[in-house]
Amino acid sequence: MIIRLFKAKIHPGKLNSWEEKVEKFSIPWLKEQEGLLEYYPGKPLSDQSRVYSMLSLWESIEVLKKAVGEDWEQVVLLEDEASLVEEASVEHFEFFGAPPAWLDSEA
Repeated sequence: MIIRLFKAKIHPGKLNSWEEKVEKFSIPWLKEQEGLLEYYPGKPLSDQSRVYSMLSLWESIEVLKKAVGEDWEQVVLLEDEASLVEEASVEHFEFFGAPPAWLDSEA
């Protein structure tokens, strides 16, 4: 299982636009991807922060590549999201340890 952690710092004054784009484009796009297990969008807890996140769980590197392309280690932005982003990053991790309770109960 692959964990993909995307983070984006949004331009000042564009936070509402970012949230709208994520809800209108990113989340529906994610839901359509084969091999996506879960996704968790995150917004700042503090009014002082402009950093948003999207944590997604994938069955394998292969399905992740199928969804985002061979440049799977690069940031993916949909529609005109790039115009709202000051900086962005993506990191990947391999899941280890006991499976999450929701995954274990599906077996």
